[in-house]
Amino acid sequence: MDLSAVEAFVRAAEFRSFTTAAKQMGLTASGVSKAVTRLESQTGVVLLHRSTRSVGLTAEGAVFFERCREILTELRNAEAALLQSAQTPSGRLRVAAPIAFGRSIFVPALGEFQRRYPEVVVEASFSDAIQDIIEEGFDIAIRIGDLPSNRLMARELGSAHWIACASPAYLKEYGRPHSPDDLTEHHCIAQISASTRRYRDWCFASGNHEWAIRAGEHAGQVLDHCDALIDAALADAGIVYVHDYAADKYMRAGRLERVLQDYSTPRRSIHLLYPAVRQLSPKVMAFAEFALEIMGDSPSGYATDEVSDVAA
Repeated sequence: MDLSAVEAFVRAAEFRSFTTAAKQMGLTASGVSKAVTRLESQTGVVLLHRSTRSVGLTAEGAVFFERCREILTELRNAEAALLQSAQTPSGRLRVAAPIAFGRSIFVPALGEFQRRYPEVVVEASFSDAIQDIIEEGFDIAIRIGDLPSNRLMARELGSAHWIACASPAYLKEYGRPHSPDDLTEHHCIAQISASTRRYRDWCFASGNHEWAIRAGEHAGQVLDHCDALIDAALADAGIVYVHDYAADKYMRAGRLERVLQDYSTPRRSIHLLYPAVRQLSPKVMAFAEFALEIMGDSPSGYATDEVSDVAA
């Protein structure tokens, strides 16, 4: 079986477009279409539905697609492992990450990455907006929570939990909440999404009981960025609800204290994302391994070593 035709089929199915698949493979759209047609002739099965605007998988094509994608991924990994031994990571590496994660975890570790790989120039972009890393030309991205399209590969780095915390001075003056119900009697600093303008609920659970505190309904301050929430808490303004990695260094320094720690809070996965290209470059592979290492050393996360296609 022609592996180039198999790859053309997989790319066309992933992007649902011969044109986009052709750009990724450095071919023409007609070349990709002919390769898929050739594969269909070899197998005797129609794999793709064609229309003027897009292509879609047939039932038989969907089964074949999943197996072919697994095989191609294994081949790419084997090829990359072989080449990596003879190549030194170098060049410009464009990385996208959420702002608070970038400041709390990524930037403090960046110096060590540069010491290990002095020929790599890291260009980092920090934003809480959902970025299309393929369209915007990023080599790799860190994403917390929901994952985007299946055009990307994902590697789980660890997890983040929401926590409620406040400064020692605030807690000395106003006392500690003993239950999520007590939060209505405290100065809660709410978070609102900069894009959707929706308030974030503060979620807790204990046994079979769950709470979703609508802090925005009685908050004296409403802020749209995690770093601003941390700053407000450090200024003794009240209780905030943030990811543990954002508050971790301040809690270890005694400048913030966690409250309601006996209640469980939602967990969000932290993933490293990169395009499902034919071969990962040494610089991307080096960064992926380094990111897994620093998350394993972080008090706020646990390290895994799972690589998967991102679900649509």
